[in-house]
Amino acid sequence: MPFKKKNTLGFLPKNTIALDRKPLTIKLGVGIREQVMSIDFWQDELREVIQTWLEGKVDQDDKV
Repeated sequence: MPFKKKNTLGFLPKNTIALDRKPLTIKLGVGIREQVMSIDFWQDELREVIQTWLEGKVDQDDKV
């Protein structure tokens, strides 16, 4: 049975900003992954932290 168009079931994005299809992956120290994943909404928070960090880096590169 196919889904009807514009159904309300399934995943709905929280943001209106589209996310890249390719994930960013990094290697972490032992145990850090579990600690991060235990935080509620860790992905949203980490996206904000990375965005803030990048904005600071871009500003510093312009000054050099």
